[in-house]
Amino acid sequence: MQHQTVLSSKSEAELDGANVHVRSDTGEELRMRELQSSDGWSAVGVRHDFPDHVGRIWRTECVLKRAAAEGGQDLVRLKTQCIATTPGARLDTPRKPYLIKALLKNGWGGKDLQLAVSDQPVWLENNDEGLLLAKAATLGAATKWLPTVYISATGASSWVLSQPEIEKLAYDLGGIAHVVVEPDRAFSFDLREETEASNAYGGTLGLSAPGQGVVRRYYLGWQIQDGGELAAAVRIAVSNLRSQMPTFGWDWTELQEQALRAHRERERSRLTVAESEQLYLEEIENLQDKIRTLEQQLSVGPAESVGTDEGEFSTDNLVRRIGPEVYSGEISDRLRFAARTTLLVSDQIGLDGRSRAILQRIVDRLPVSPALAELTQDLARATKDPKRVASELTALLRRHGYSEKSDNKHIRLEAERDYDGLESITLPKTPSDNRGLKNLRKQIERTFGITKLAE
Repeated sequence: MQHQTVLSSKSEAELDGANVHVRSDTGEELRMRELQSSDGWSAVGVRHDFPDHVGRIWRTECVLKRAAAEGGQDLVRLKTQCIATTPGARLDTPRKPYLIKALLKNGWGGKDLQLAVSDQPVWLENNDEGLLLAKAATLGAATKWLPTVYISATGASSWVLSQPEIEKLAYDLGGIAHVVVEPDRAFSFDLREETEASNAYGGTLGLSAPGQGVVRRYYLGWQIQDGGELAAAVRIAVSNLRSQMPTFGWDWTELQEQALRAHRERERSRLTVAESEQLYLEEIENLQDKIRTLEQQLSVGPAESVGTDEGEFSTDNLVRRIGPEVYSGEISDRLRFAARTTLLVSDQIGLDGRSRAILQRIVDRLPVSPALAELTQDLARATKDPKRVASELTALLRRHGYSEKSDNKHIRLEAERDYDGLESITLPKTPSDNRGLKNLRKQIERTFGITKLAE
C-alpha cells in the first residue's frame, strides 16, 4: 500500500513468528496469527488496521483454513470494514480487497460445486450440459459458497448488457458471485420448461442464492434506465446478499480463539501463573472484540432480506426521465392519486381484477410525501401578512419551479423549463384583505394541482 507505515526494516524481525503484532507511530496495526497442528499449520490469518485522517479505521481481515471446503480445498475468508473512531465520521463501503483479484488472477479460485470461482463470465452453450447448469443456477443448486447472477438473452448472442459490460460485471464480482450468461432466447424457452417458469428471461438479470434459487430480478424499466444503472444495481444487490449469507471458514476472532486455546492446552504444564493469566486476558479481549463485531453487524444490518422482489418505491429514475419535481416526492404522490382516482371509476370502465389489485397496492403502500404537507404549510404562512405576501410568495414559488418574468403593477411568475403543466401565477403588489389572501392561496394550490393529492 502506498501510504502504509507499519512495514519497515525494523519490523522484519518481528514478522517471523506464530503470533505477530506490529504497530507504527501513525496507529497502523498489523496482526498475524498461526494455528499449529500435528501436521503443520492448519490455519493462518492476518488483520490490518489502517487509520485515516477523518476519524475512521479501514480494517481488512483474512483467514486461510486448510481443507475447509469440498474435496479438501483450502478456504480463504476475507472481511473488510470501515469503523468510526470519532463521533460523526462518515462511513463508506470498503472496496473489494486487491488480494481477491490477485488470488483469482493466479488461478487459485477453487471450485464452488458446479462452478469455478473466477472473475470471468460463464458463457453457456445451447446443449444439454448448458441447460442442466442453467437449471441448477436458477434453482440455487449450482453453488454453495457464492450467489449467481444469471443474465438472460434477448436474442441470439444478444443481451441487455454488451459483452464488455458483462465481462466488467464478472470482473467486479469476482470472488463475490458467479456470472452466468445464457446463449439465446430458444435456450431461455427450454429453461422455462425445466424450471417451471422460475427462470429469468427476456433480458432480465436474475440474482440466485445458494439453496434458494432466484431471489430477485433486475430489468430495464421506470426504475432502471440503461445498462450502466442495471449493472450498478446488481453489484449493490450482490454485495448485500453475500453479506447476509451464512459464513463458512473462520474469521479473525475465531482464529484467535482457537489459537489461544490450543496454546494454553499445549503449554499448560510449562506456563507460569502470570503467563496463564495473560492468556486468559487475551482470550477475554478476543471475545470482547467478537461481541463488538456482532453489535456492529446488528446496528448496520438491513431491516429486510434482499430475497424479495418487493422493494421500496423510488422516484429517482422517474425524475430523470420525466423532469424535475415541484417538491420532493411529487411524482410518487401523483401516481398514488392517479391510482386512487382510477379505482373510484373501476366499475364504470370495466377495470380487470389484476389492475385493481396493483393499483390498490400502490395506494396502500405509497405514503403521501411529507414534502407535500410542508409546501401547503409554507403557502399558508406566506399568505398571512398582507404587507409581505408578494415578497414571501415570490421567494417561495422560486423554490418550487417558478421564476419572475415581469414586475409592473403585478408580479408575474412563470414555470421554468421542464415544469410542464404549470400555469403562470400573478401576484398583486398591493395588500389584500384576509379573504383575498385565502383565495390567492387556494388559487396557487389549484395551479400546483395539490389540493387532492393528500386525500
